[in-house]
Amino acid sequence: MKVLITVKAAPEPSKSYGDTVCVAGIRVDREPHEWIRLYPVPFRHLATEEQFSKYQVVELDVNPPQRDSRVESRRPVWGSLTIGEAALKVPARATVLEPMQTRTMCELVAGVQANMNAQSLGLVRVRELQRFEITDHPGWTPDQQASISASLEPTLFDDPDAKPVPALEAPRLRVYYKYLCMSEDCGGHRQSILDFEMSALQYRGRHLPIEELKARITTKFRDEKFGTDKRTSLFVGNIADPMKRRSFSALGVFTVPAGSDYSSTLF
Repeated sequence: MKVLITVKAAPEPSKSYGDTVCVAGIRVDREPHEWIRLYPVPFRHLATEEQFSKYQVVELDVNPPQRDSRVESRRPVWGSLTIGEAALKVPARATVLEPMQTRTMCELVAGVQANMNAQSLGLVRVRELQRFEITDHPGWTPDQQASISASLEPTLFDDPDAKPVPALEAPRLRVYYKYLCMSEDCGGHRQSILDFEMSALQYRGRHLPIEELKARITTKFRDEKFGTDKRTSLFVGNIADPMKRRSFSALGVFTVPAGSDYSSTLF
């Protein structure tokens, strides 16, 4: 399949890889376009030539997931990966993404309440950002830390010429959006931001005073993403655990100029 990559979530500790990320996007090689989740993706451990960017189109083979009943989920076959040219510009992205905005956040939550295997990925429009919250991150749990430590132990199969990947550090902060979606009777949604860019920003700012780091996060994820001159939507998704499917997180932010119209078809 060919997938327009729209989401790279923040890396999380993994027993098998040390850490992995969840990648999501739009399958664009057939109509109608559909949401696709690729997992696991050991992104920090991929060779440089395998590390794709958001809004690039990749082509790869996939298998059904082993323990995930969500309809969008696939297990990638990394040996088949081909990465397309440079990331699509905003108008080209929008021609694919805006037609995918078929449900509000309230409707997605209602869907999984009725059927746990209902749509689990989406792009939802934000009507109003009510609050931007920054809290302390509690650090990795003992199980998560054990997974990271185990991945650092050498094995007979390690490539001696491979560049070592530093252990995954827990971010210092958690960030949340509290917002209203486009449903008229929306009571509000509070979702943590699990964007890879948030993780990268915190890693680059790991030596900064905490208040300066908070200011940079606020600029990047509030001031630059919301305003009367922008139309802002969130990429959202839930997790595989059937008992927690009703809980969605913000996986990324998509903005276009207010009043813009991207109605042509790209693929």
